[in-house]
Amino acid sequence: MTQLKRLDISNNAIREIPRNIGELRSLVSLNAYNNQICYLPPSFLCLHDLQQLNFSGNNLTDLPRGIHNLFSLKEINFDDNTLLRPPMEICKGKQLYTIAHYLERADQRDEKILEKIFNIVAKNITGTNFKFLCQKLSLAISETDMPTKSTISLSERVHQALNRWKTESNNLSLTTAALTDQLTRALMMIGAYEIMDKITALKVFTRAIKF
Repeated sequence: MTQLKRLDISNNAIREIPRNIGELRSLVSLNAYNNQICYLPPSFLCLHDLQQLNFSGNNLTDLPRGIHNLFSLKEINFDDNTLLRPPMEICKGKQLYTIAHYLERADQRDEKILEKIFNIVAKNITGTNFKFLCQKLSLAISETDMPTKSTISLSERVHQALNRWKTESNNLSLTTAALTDQLTRALMMIGAYEIMDKITALKVFTRAIKF
């Protein structure tokens, strides 16, 4: 159906968009209002000819950070969703530029927060907890991470490992916010409560900063 230009799947109980929807490269209009859709797959951002989009009345909580790639969009509607990223007040104006700009700034902020969390972990984690953390993150410990194989400090080894984990996770298209949640869950699982207290204090502080 690569030549399909208009698609209307509104008023159904659809829960998800097919992962290969990006193959409908000729799509100009997509109406999917009044469904139960909660996620837009990465290939959705390949619909470069899309001009009209209506996802009102669904269960979306966030929009993909690359939504600016849909540069042909003229009409958009995300009303009546439970959007948190960006919040609904940003989407009410139905302006792609406003939405894309918010997401770009939010990504920049999340990147800075994640880097600060890496620093907190690197400066405060013990060697034993570091090994446990790597296990929880499914991160293989390289020779340079081992104290017997390297002269660099534990803090530096932790930072290198976390950056490697971040790179591997980005290859899976995980957002920075998702990485932060995954890391904090892993820290809770290994009982690194002092580190979690510092991260919580950081998050409380950053919530008070407008951007």
